[in-house]
Amino acid sequence: MTKVKFVHTADLHLDTPFKGLSNWDNQLASKLKDATLKSFYNIIDLCIQEKVDFLIIAGDIFDSEIKSLAAHLAFYNALKKLSDNNIATYIVCGNHDPLSSLADFKELPDNVFLFNSSKAGKETFYKDGKALADIYGISFENKIVKKNLAKTFQLEDGHSPFSIAVMHGTIGNPGPHENYAPFTKDDVINKGFDYWALGHIHKKEIIRQSMPAIVYPGNPQGRDFGETGAKGCCLVEISDTKEPRIDFIPTQLLRFEEATINIEGVNTIELVYQKIESINDYINDYDEKTGYIIRLTLTGKTSLHTKLNKDEEIEELLEYLNQGLSLSGYTRIDTIKVKTQPDIDIEKLRKGTDFAAEVLKTFETYDNDKNKLEQLIEDTNNNMSDNYAKKEIGNLTDEEKKEIMNKARWKILNQLSITDNDY
Repeated sequence: MTKVKFVHTADLHLDTPFKGLSNWDNQLASKLKDATLKSFYNIIDLCIQEKVDFLIIAGDIFDSEIKSLAAHLAFYNALKKLSDNNIATYIVCGNHDPLSSLADFKELPDNVFLFNSSKAGKETFYKDGKALADIYGISFENKIVKKNLAKTFQLEDGHSPFSIAVMHGTIGNPGPHENYAPFTKDDVINKGFDYWALGHIHKKEIIRQSMPAIVYPGNPQGRDFGETGAKGCCLVEISDTKEPRIDFIPTQLLRFEEATINIEGVNTIELVYQKIESINDYINDYDEKTGYIIRLTLTGKTSLHTKLNKDEEIEELLEYLNQGLSLSGYTRIDTIKVKTQPDIDIEKLRKGTDFAAEVLKTFETYDNDKNKLEQLIEDTNNNMSDNYAKKEIGNLTDEEKKEIMNKARWKILNQLSITDNDY
């Protein structure tokens, strides 16, 4: 049976500067510095371990057109390691590393192929002296490419048993990414290729399973909280049936995650701590071999509500948790967001006729009437004398508005309710 086996990766973003983390320590900073490069080394090791025929890199090797010498050398030596193991590499350039920025790559290791930018070119992979796969690819010449590159792909006559297209671009909604080299499924479905190896979108997604397969592997290492979840590459095997087997293989050194823990009815800090110690249980596809950077949200009705909503209490709790006394591996909690409620019987309060009941009902009118809430925010903004505060209010998202209203609701109701629960 004829078959081809390869690894598909993209968006390595070597040399990425990590930003937006509020809770740094020397150990974490050191790990982050090398995370993108080490995730690429994991891909190289996977290729060798699985004895693949070749590696495909679908753009954005580097994070910037200005790359460090160390990143350049590390990338070169990693590809040479593949070449020394008789594994080929096929590369296209993306918007972060356009072809014009790779002029310093005057030489590449043997068996490494970098596609041009004028049109989709072809390289044929031979195994045991016979043509096995035709790999077609096109690079970005410059950072911004708005034209449909998919239209330049055309199978040549007398092609090999398998045909693979490699491209950096956008199919469908680009999400947080720029809409570069946009195309549609209809642009590629009938071109005769078996597999479209895509890059640019940092979330793994199989757009189409077969005939042809259309795949984004996502980036192999998340870089911030906009890139949560497992990150890796695709190990692909295509046989005569033309039904690809596509296995996602995690390669990240660290994962960014958001976790929510409900502390409903938990009324001692010791029990809260025990729940946080078990934070791994609240993460999908938890991998004990991977380090984690987590943004934690606490929810639920608790008598600890007042204390947990004091900034100094949360800062001290965060510092204590990150001492690593009980959290294993390289797990770090970046922030703790408190969305708890005071231990108040809301249904009983709602049925009441006192001032607290009226306050609750007033808040609920804002929950049910978005226009009324917007008017309240506008009136508040107009009454502000501080220009900075006005600007901040004007830039609030819907989620932030809702969060502020909830904090105000529980703070007022907690003050109005006579309780001895807060110790």
